[in-house]
Amino acid sequence: MKNLASIFVFTILCSAFVIPQDSWYSYSTKDFSIDFPKKPDTSSQTVKSEIGDLLMEICMYEPAKDIDQNFVYGIITTSYPDSLIHSDKKELLTGFFRNAIDGAVKNVQGKLLSEKEITMDGYPGREFRIDFQHGLAVIKMRAFLVKNKMFFMQTITDPAKELNAPAERFHHSFHLKH
Repeated sequence: MKNLASIFVFTILCSAFVIPQDSWYSYSTKDFSIDFPKKPDTSSQTVKSEIGDLLMEICMYEPAKDIDQNFVYGIITTSYPDSLIHSDKKELLTGFFRNAIDGAVKNVQGKLLSEKEITMDGYPGREFRIDFQHGLAVIKMRAFLVKNKMFFMQTITDPAKELNAPAERFHHSFHLKH
């Protein structure tokens, strides 16, 4: 009986240190996985560009107002013609990322706040922040070029709440599948 009481006490003590299962949603494709606070909406659209039509796969989650520190979580993937851009074409990467960042800033009529080079599994990337509408929001983006496919992750946040754990968790949960 004394052993049962000891096991009971041990079980109760250990359960105090168990971290509860959170409710984040793991979104997964054949190419990558990423965690969202809740199940995201998915769509696709064809965008006309100078190099022809590009298919954009869009995955977004917009929390209800005032229940999250961020306004939007999203990932957009686009495949480019292999002959045009590829992560192995080192001489083209600086210009490619410059155009992608400048295009993102121009699309929201924002101002580039910061930019740095990053990598994932040896693939090149950039992390950058954009001021949206003179302080209304901050858009944080991480972009990776994997072979000829671009992955753009973004969070949109109130500037006063820019550094927050959910945004960091989202951006750092992105993993490539090999």
